[in-house]
Amino acid sequence: MARPKDVRFYEIPLPKEIPKHEEWLRDYYEHSRQLVDYMSSKEAGSTAYHTTINCLKELKEYLLEKKQSYSIDTSLQWFENNGPYPKGYKITLLRLSDIYGFGEVQAVNAYPIAMPYSKLLQEPWNELMEGYLGTLELPESYAGCVKTRIARFLYKIQKQGISDPSEITFELIEYYCHTEAHRSKKTGAIYMYSIGDILLYMADMGLCQHGLGWYPYFRMHDRIFDITDFTNSQKAKITALAAESMDFPAEDFAVAIELFLNDYRALGYSKSSKERAAYTLHNLLLFLEMNSLGYHKRIAAIWLEHEKTYHEGNGWNQSARVLYQFDIYCNEGSIIPQRLNKTKPVKCESLPDWCKDELYKYLDVKIKEGWASSTIDMVRSSVTRFCEYLVKCDLSGFGQITPEVIKGFNLTDQHSSAEGKNAYNSRIRKFIKYLERKCILPYGIHKALLCSSEAREKLVITLTDDEKQSIMQKHDTCLTAMDLRDNAMILLGMKMGIRSIDIVNLRLKDIDWKRQCIRIYQKKTSHEIVLPMPTEVGNAVYLYIKHGRPNEKTQNDRLFIKHRVPYDSIQRGVCLQALGRALPERNVPGSGFHVTRRTYATDQLRKGTKKQGLADLLGHKDTTSIKHYLNLDDERMMMCPISLSEAGLLMKGGRYDTV
Repeated sequence: MARPKDVRFYEIPLPKEIPKHEEWLRDYYEHSRQLVDYMSSKEAGSTAYHTTINCLKELKEYLLEKKQSYSIDTSLQWFENNGPYPKGYKITLLRLSDIYGFGEVQAVNAYPIAMPYSKLLQEPWNELMEGYLGTLELPESYAGCVKTRIARFLYKIQKQGISDPSEITFELIEYYCHTEAHRSKKTGAIYMYSIGDILLYMADMGLCQHGLGWYPYFRMHDRIFDITDFTNSQKAKITALAAESMDFPAEDFAVAIELFLNDYRALGYSKSSKERAAYTLHNLLLFLEMNSLGYHKRIAAIWLEHEKTYHEGNGWNQSARVLYQFDIYCNEGSIIPQRLNKTKPVKCESLPDWCKDELYKYLDVKIKEGWASSTIDMVRSSVTRFCEYLVKCDLSGFGQITPEVIKGFNLTDQHSSAEGKNAYNSRIRKFIKYLERKCILPYGIHKALLCSSEAREKLVITLTDDEKQSIMQKHDTCLTAMDLRDNAMILLGMKMGIRSIDIVNLRLKDIDWKRQCIRIYQKKTSHEIVLPMPTEVGNAVYLYIKHGRPNEKTQNDRLFIKHRVPYDSIQRGVCLQALGRALPERNVPGSGFHVTRRTYATDQLRKGTKKQGLADLLGHKDTTSIKHYLNLDDERMMMCPISLSEAGLLMKGGRYDTV
């Protein structure tokens, strides 16, 4: 009797209706048949042929048993976790993956011998690949992997009929990135990096655009910004600037980027800052080349505005600063680290001209009076809030203000506390008085803006004895540059009563080491004083200058500076941060670095310093404001009480008699 024909599993028809979780079998059967036919067409030997069939059948049965559908990942997991299997099983799985992904077995997995992609390359691709590999210094084993990745990409380019790098387009790179299948996201990222590197190598030779090399990288990070993604207003602005931008074409911009980054790195910026600078400028370059634009400062600003939604944390501000520094670099030929980018608009700029004219004149008066910039900002903010209400009420001039308008503003102006409302109202009231003096408003109308609450006395908070002892113990154990700077700043506040704003403004020349004193120009009062410098403070400052301050890396003459590029001046908030590091467990709401000044004043009082002497040490012009800096001198107050009988006070049961 003749042997029955061997029926393959994929030749058995599937039912017309199968469970939804088994619908993958239809494609699996068809692709399995296609792979077996491929092996037959290549005249595969009996072993290779039947190994292919057995592998496909066993994989199908496994997936059905586990109720899984086919994917390259599930097939490789089956192979790795359930073996050992015959040698030909893995190449069968890779060939099946090729058919799923590309519709045919790829050259690298071909039968009978997998022809390396590098052997299939024609010129100029092979020459370019070898030239690029010659610039690398890699271990032989890893160099082979890099060569395979690059050859695989160039072979796909070659198959598209492209024989010149200048013919490579962004659309072609996108198609390759979209269709190139990899077993994992990590493997795909490695391949994309290699593709970007060879494209950048060709771009440096002037054979293609630099943006092509950055496309795979930014695509992986979802940072491809096409002009079609922008708003109509943004697109209109870019179109209007397009012709002007060609004065600085993208190819020149690419060269300028590398020159800028070289100087940027030479300045010693941190790793994250250097990465942010490279990221920002290369991403902008990609956008410009994709949309046939040149570099223009205003186009860069529009691009950054659109990209803002993709940033987290402080990334966007860092990118804005990089573009600001790059623009300075283009105009002046050097990077100026001390210059900062002011990106936050002033709110009063949106006011009508009739509001802005008087507001700016009033601010000029305050500036001439010598008020601190923080006070000027507070005045600007307060009056702007008032002006916004006037505009909302459809007023067209300050002369139209009535007591009812002022009362209406006072009722609708919300604040988190009565003290905050008073702070704003007091400044608005002074502005209204200014308008009265100019006869714009009738005299006395400012009285319509009432106070929200009476001023209240607050307990003066000072450092406890334990906290002071903790600070002095850390004073003896400072090792790092940060510790030395923190210690010097805290002691200047705690042992000399210097404000944080004056500490960060101290200059090296303000210290007179021979006379052992410090000259201070007080920012708040514009009053210059000379204070004796205690030995422990002098030692702390000296140790910081000698071992903590980066003296050789900066020409900044401020005493306290940043410890990394650009080594510029620090802000007053650093003093509070220093106190927080010294006393990490301290949590007293409303008590900032000024607590050191109050502690100093209270300590001086307890030592017997007279009021006028204390006012001189604090830099006050008189003694009227000293009470805000003093805690109660408990010990000496306990020496002063008198008995109730001596005071002549009567109690409920009659006269109070002591025993």
